[in-house]
Amino acid sequence: MKMKSWLSLVAVLCMLAGCAGADGWIVPDNHRPGGTWNSGDYWSGISVRLIDDLATRSGPSTAYTGCGSYRMNGQYVTALSRAYDNGGVLWIEIEFSYGGGYRRAWTGAKRLDISNSQLLMLPEEDPLSWLGYGTVQTVISPRYGPGDLFSTYPDRNFYPNDQAAVLRWENGYYLVECYHTDGQILRSWIPEGSVSVQ
Repeated sequence: MKMKSWLSLVAVLCMLAGCAGADGWIVPDNHRPGGTWNSGDYWSGISVRLIDDLATRSGPSTAYTGCGSYRMNGQYVTALSRAYDNGGVLWIEIEFSYGGGYRRAWTGAKRLDISNSQLLMLPEEDPLSWLGYGTVQTVISPRYGPGDLFSTYPDRNFYPNDQAAVLRWENGYYLVECYHTDGQILRSWIPEGSVSVQ
């Protein structure tokens, strides 16, 4: 069964079981307990050129919500990490400037002029590893990256008691992953003080 279909099935079962309200975020059931994925030393990434217009997702597969398409063919972005989806497709986490703010998102490696040696320099994430469960404490607009310089998602908000998997920490922000009752998975960044981690 494809991941997107599986996640949609999980979302329906959760709704039937009453584990999330109509507007609540809940943790995807695709993380193993006791994960240890955390950011280590600061990594500035590698500058690479786009060879196509940029289509993005919030995480490294088509199961994640779209983060927009951008007419940026020929421009340079910063590659930060790499990951493979269940079908073996290589995704690259990138950072770029757009609309007066910065954004981090994932795109297919085929859109980047990146060599094998550069790919090997990028850290490869373990998508199943994590820091723990997080419970949101306040109303917060998630950001595309870890800091005030990054834009906020225009149509996504967290509310008290929403749940998320906490993947890593950077610059006073947690990278969290959750999906809504419609099955769309979102990765985003929220201030560490806005979430309680267990």
